[in-house]
Amino acid sequence: MSNMINISFMCEDAIDTLKSNTKKANNYIKNWKESSDWLSEIYSGQLFEEKKYKIPDFELATSENGNYDEVDFENSIILYNALKELPLYILTDERFWAWINFKKGYKAAIQAMPVKSDSTFADHWLFTQGNRRGIFFGVLSRCFFRVALTINENTEDDETKYELTKFIIENPERFRNLSWRSSSSEKHIVHGVIRAEKDIYDKYGDKVKNSLYSEIAKYVSLYCSVRLVDVITEEDIYSVVYDYMESQINKKED
Repeated sequence: MSNMINISFMCEDAIDTLKSNTKKANNYIKNWKESSDWLSEIYSGQLFEEKKYKIPDFELATSENGNYDEVDFENSIILYNALKELPLYILTDERFWAWINFKKGYKAAIQAMPVKSDSTFADHWLFTQGNRRGIFFGVLSRCFFRVALTINENTEDDETKYELTKFIIENPERFRNLSWRSSSSEKHIVHGVIRAEKDIYDKYGDKVKNSLYSEIAKYVSLYCSVRLVDVITEEDIYSVVYDYMESQINKKED
């Protein structure tokens, strides 16, 4: 049985301080690759508060040659399996993900999201642009939710269980635009869309351009806006997306 640990939240005052010092935090992250001990240089109070909930302890992988793509899929699965029993209100809390980013997955987070601009820290380590965008933009939170929304719980075969997860991790455009829209909160909608995208890609290959995934996100949003999302089945959305994608590909070939 895995060793169990208590989760923690970063304290509110610490988060507020970091939000007021994002440029300084960016610089520290560039230079401190092994640990987040630099946090004490910005905030001198209590950083984390332990909570009653327990999770299996875990360790995220990093790539020896610095290519995070090599471990992205593996880490996403590790995160999901460690955190999946937590209630949603914790999984959508900025303070929880700050603990994951800075304590449990710091080295992986740095490798996953290299600091390339002054906005990197604010946009991907903190929820400065709102909760939804923070979750799906978050350097590690997005990894968890990519699995949570695409996993097939009806099989024990890992290849089948995570085939949609692998599909969207291989090309983030297949999910990124969809994730920013409210319909992505409904797993059956996401499943139907990604299944259709994968089947179309398997059929047409490189004829499926990245721009089509963006079109699909807009099309699904419009489709769901004039219907009751709760009564749209996964098969309904699958058929709608499959037919639309195929029609767009064939139209461009004519």
